[in-house]
Amino acid sequence: MTQVASGIRCLAVSLLLVGSAGNAGDCTAEENGLSPQWPPPPQVARISYLYSVTTPADAKISRGFFGRIWRFIKGGVPERISRPQGIHVDPAGRLYVVDAGQRKIHVFDSSSSRYSSFPGKRMEGFEYPVGITADGKGRVYVSDSATGLVHVFDSFGKKYLRSIGKGELMRPTGLALRQETAELLVVDTLASEIVVFDTRDLTLKKRAGRNGDQRDALHYPTHIALAPDGEVYVTDAMNFRIQILSSDLGFRDFFGDAGDGPGSFSRPKGVAVDSDHNIYVVDALFDNVQIFNRGGELLLVFGTAGHAAGEFWLPNDIFIDSSDRIYVSDSYNSRVQVFQYDGRPPQ
Repeated sequence: MTQVASGIRCLAVSLLLVGSAGNAGDCTAEENGLSPQWPPPPQVARISYLYSVTTPADAKISRGFFGRIWRFIKGGVPERISRPQGIHVDPAGRLYVVDAGQRKIHVFDSSSSRYSSFPGKRMEGFEYPVGITADGKGRVYVSDSATGLVHVFDSFGKKYLRSIGKGELMRPTGLALRQETAELLVVDTLASEIVVFDTRDLTLKKRAGRNGDQRDALHYPTHIALAPDGEVYVTDAMNFRIQILSSDLGFRDFFGDAGDGPGSFSRPKGVAVDSDHNIYVVDALFDNVQIFNRGGELLLVFGTAGHAAGEFWLPNDIFIDSSDRIYVSDSYNSRVQVFQYDGRPPQ
C-alpha cells in the first residue's frame, strides 16, 4: 500500500471527532495488528471493535457431536446469516437477527450455548421480514414489509401466536417495545406513521404522524429507537433526518439534512441510543455509523466501505444493549458486527 493510499484509507476509516486533531500517521489499529478503534491511537478510544457473527461458532456456540448428527439428519439447514436486517438483543443476551434472504430469524444464545432459528418451515404471510423486537420473556415480534403484518411468536420463537396489522398497516418496518406501558410501536413506512398496539390484547391503540416535510411530519420513516428517558427517535428517511418524539409521540425536534459529508445523511437507516444518550445513525450509502449528542451535534463517525473488521457493505440496523455493546447488521457482508462504547472522558 502506498503512503498516499494508506493515508486516504486511514482518513476514511478513522474517527471524525469534532474539535480533535486526527493524525493520518495513526491509522486503524487493525493495520497495527490490533482490533480497530475510534479514534485511533494514541487518542483515547470511544468505540472499539469486538467481533463479528455470521455462524453459531462466531458466538462461541458449538453444536457438539450429537448436535451435528441431528443437523445432518434434518438435512443440513443453513446456520449462517445471509442478508441480515433487523437485530435485537434481549435482557438475557439472546441475539435475534432477521434474515430477509432466508426468510427466518437466527437466535444466538451465548449464555446457554444454543443456536436456533424460526419459523421452522415456510409460513404463509412471512415473505419479507425486516424488523424485530422482543420482551425477554419469550414474546417476539417480527414485521413483514411485504405482507403488511407483524407476526407474534412466543417461547423465544418456538411457538407462533398470530399476526396483527391486517388492514391497519401498509408497510411495517421498524419495531420498538415499551414494556412499562405495554405498547408495541410500529413504523409504517408507506403511511408515514407510528402505529401503536397494546401488547396485552394485540389491539390497535393509536397512531401518530403524517406525511410531509414539515417539522411535525414524516416522509417514509424506517427505523425507531427508545431512549431510557422515554424519548422516541425515528429515522425520517426521505426527509434525511432523525425525528425526536416525546414519550406520548408528540413531535419535539429533529436533526440532520441531506448531504454527502459528516453530519448529513444520504441513506439513513437504523437508529439507537447509548447509556449517555448519544444517538447513533447508520447510513447505508456512507457505509458508516454517525454519532450525535442530544442537540444533534456530530460527535464521531466510525466505519467505511469494505469487508474487514469495522468496515461495512450496506449496513442496515443497529442495536445497543444495556452494557453499551453496539450491534450493526452488515447486510451485504452477511454478518453482524459488534462494537463497544466506552464513555470515559479524555485522560
